[in-house]
Amino acid sequence: MENSTNINWYPGHMAKTKREIQEDLKLIDVVIEILDARIPISSQNPDIKSIISRKKKIILLNKCDLADDKETRKWQEYFKSQKQPVVLVNSNDGKGINEVITKIEEVMKEEIEAGIQKGRVGKIIRVLILGIPNVGKSSFINRASKRTTAKVRK
Repeated sequence: MENSTNINWYPGHMAKTKREIQEDLKLIDVVIEILDARIPISSQNPDIKSIISRKKKIILLNKCDLADDKETRKWQEYFKSQKQPVVLVNSNDGKGINEVITKIEEVMKEEIEAGIQKGRVGKIIRVLILGIPNVGKSSFINRASKRTTAKVRK
């Protein structure tokens, strides 16, 4: 008799996070996916694309200060060619943080204008920030919020 063992390589915390993202998406206007500028494709979670397919998305190429400038420009052009808004960011020194806010406003321009037409001014834009471990999510959140509430692992 052959012994069969099922091995689940997908850790429970990842499955839980995936479920939470799917549940929270109905409340979200824009998704910010943070990637490591040195390895943009390798630092993408392949499940994310299908999960957030109906949401507006902005790519942040974080740690751009550690990446080769020439290669980073190529990646920036690649994402632009995919009609994907992209911003270069260095969360440690704040480079690109203001551009992220501007890009969010650009991506939401139609919805903001439609709200103004209906008399709704000052709509709060709800943003989901996601990315695999160690791409700089906490550093970005701390820099953008001008606080240090998110724990950063070094």
